[in-house]
Amino acid sequence: MGFFRLIVAFFVLIPFLKSSLKNIKKYHVIPLLIVSIIGTVIPAVLFAFSQTYLNSASAGMLSALTPMFTFIIGIVLFHVKWEKMHIIGVLIGFIGSYILLLPSSINIIETKYSLVILLATICYALSINTIKSKLFTLSALDIAVLLSFFSFLIPFLYLINSEPIGILNSIYVNINAFSYIMILGIVCTSGAIILFNYLIRSTSALFGASTTYLIPILAVSWGLIDGELIKNHEIVGILMILLGVFIMNYRR
Repeated sequence: MGFFRLIVAFFVLIPFLKSSLKNIKKYHVIPLLIVSIIGTVIPAVLFAFSQTYLNSASAGMLSALTPMFTFIIGIVLFHVKWEKMHIIGVLIGFIGSYILLLPSSINIIETKYSLVILLATICYALSINTIKSKLFTLSALDIAVLLSFFSFLIPFLYLINSEPIGILNSIYVNINAFSYIMILGIVCTSGAIILFNYLIRSTSALFGASTTYLIPILAVSWGLIDGELIKNHEIVGILMILLGVFIMNYRR
């Protein structure tokens, strides 16, 4: 599923590939590879893998930790300046994440796949910092197109070496499910990447990552529509995470 959505996204953006390739410089290649592999391919697979065991509301709430990891990685690897409020926000956010995962100490499977989501958010955080610090000379569209191109190569090579006839037959048999993967690729990958890259370039890595304010709200909403149960501790945990993110972004 993760690979298919990336392939679909590439074909959506392929009309812009020729012009975007003209704008790429040598020093862009390594950052583009980092962002495409660590920030695109790996999280796409990790989220699909984890949600075979976690519901969408839980996955969405855990993704709210992205700004926390964006800030920490920014300090450690990219020498981003920090203030006391940032540290307070991070501590509150991690307390919230502990509350969010509290019952998972009983359910080992839930803990295991919650940690997979956390790994995906760390990948996103590294990707966001790289875009802000290394790819700021490219336009949001160029970044999206080039990332889509590099992210397409790994899934494509994997699929052509994994019985392509059988894969095509599987798509035909499950065409209804594949139509939703197409929506993911068109709207939630290609379209969202362009908007997100524009936001990061126009503001800061931390502010861009804070769009995850909205992800838990929408994820919980979709979860309720889909009949998922939201527990009291989850509400408390996500509110604390969002409070931590708010404090991190607070300006007098």
